[in-house]
Amino acid sequence: MKSLRTSALEVDARVIKDSRGDDTVEATVRLGSHSGTASVPAGKTKGGDEAVAVPAAVAVTTVKETIASLLRSTDADLASHAGLLVAERALLERGGENRRDLGANAMLPVSIALWRCAASIAGTPLWRYIRTNEPELASTARVRLFSNVLNGGYHALKAGETLGKDRFDFQEMQIVPLSGATYRDSLAMAERVDRTLSASLTAKFGADRVGRADEAGLTVRGLGDNAEALDLLVQAIRDCGFEPGRDMKITLDPASSHLQDKATKRYRVGGGTLSTKEYGDYLLSLLDRHPGAFASVEDPLEENDWSGLATLSREIKKRGVLVVGDDFYVTQRRRLERGIADGSANGLLVKPNQNGSLYDTIEVMKLARRNGIELVISHRSGETLDDTIADLAIAIGAHGIKTGAPQPPDVFRDPATWVRRKKYLRMIEIEESA
Repeated sequence: MKSLRTSALEVDARVIKDSRGDDTVEATVRLGSHSGTASVPAGKTKGGDEAVAVPAAVAVTTVKETIASLLRSTDADLASHAGLLVAERALLERGGENRRDLGANAMLPVSIALWRCAASIAGTPLWRYIRTNEPELASTARVRLFSNVLNGGYHALKAGETLGKDRFDFQEMQIVPLSGATYRDSLAMAERVDRTLSASLTAKFGADRVGRADEAGLTVRGLGDNAEALDLLVQAIRDCGFEPGRDMKITLDPASSHLQDKATKRYRVGGGTLSTKEYGDYLLSLLDRHPGAFASVEDPLEENDWSGLATLSREIKKRGVLVVGDDFYVTQRRRLERGIADGSANGLLVKPNQNGSLYDTIEVMKLARRNGIELVISHRSGETLDDTIADLAIAIGAHGIKTGAPQPPDVFRDPATWVRRKKYLRMIEIEESA
């Protein structure tokens, strides 16, 4: 049918604001009575090899003037999955190495919008479309919610402040509810810990020192010690009546690349510096501080320290803790292949905007699955209300989804701010309607 071929595709884009008030891109594709819309996030702390983004206004122009005509020229049939992949491959080829010729933030919103449009044509939600048409990844496994409740690092640091003194060094401490029977139950558990932790931090440090960081997790001016922050989180979990390691686990994201001094190769921690060996031992000591309480550690070393990562990963894995590669892998095939060869991180943090294409992100995930690498789908620090990652996580039965703080509605009263919560609500919606 002519109206279902991309020769008749209408493509539009506009600049919108993300959760930090920065410019980002939203794109819409239309084909007959069907359409798809998507917007893309952006990270503050980025891996060096993630896909290249361009200024949002430039990306919008590229979508309208280059990508639209490119997709129409493929004359692909979006009523078939094969046709969708024809369009996606043309976009990838034109995007060039690491998407630098078009910009990842021009390509990705169009890519996701194409998948949404194809799902609309198929008369099915996006998660089911992916699960049906990508059987190698399809799974009904339960997805763990990685909920960010406590922030330090550069996502929390304010002007004039110092890490290790004014804010603790690590970027994120997250909780992973385990004993909730449903996604609704798991979100409620996360909300309960968020409220309890907020109250305890306020009582200890004062309301004027407690706020929210980029990903809506709690942050405290004057809480500069990683171990103390971890202890306060464990206590809040217990105060809620949950047992760490049984009802709920903890994940750490030190964002180690951003703690390393590039000149000396030493890690800035607690106001001092540590060698790679000392820093690795320090991380292990934190895991041993609360044995059995941890689910994963993300990027435990600087993103290009492959030999160090392989060595440290062995010790972390001995503790039953997953090692997740974010900056190490940046959702890119060639970096994942190296990690597989080295036997390093056994988890892949999946950020579609690090890749620039939903199709290629799926291909990278296939490679990970074939090699026993767990998949954790992730948001970014600068987010929008787009909830695609929830559909993606459900479709493939991901090990986890990392999507920020639970944003309790009694604290975050305006739904327009629910850039984290909306992903959780989409998980609930899918589960309760399936």
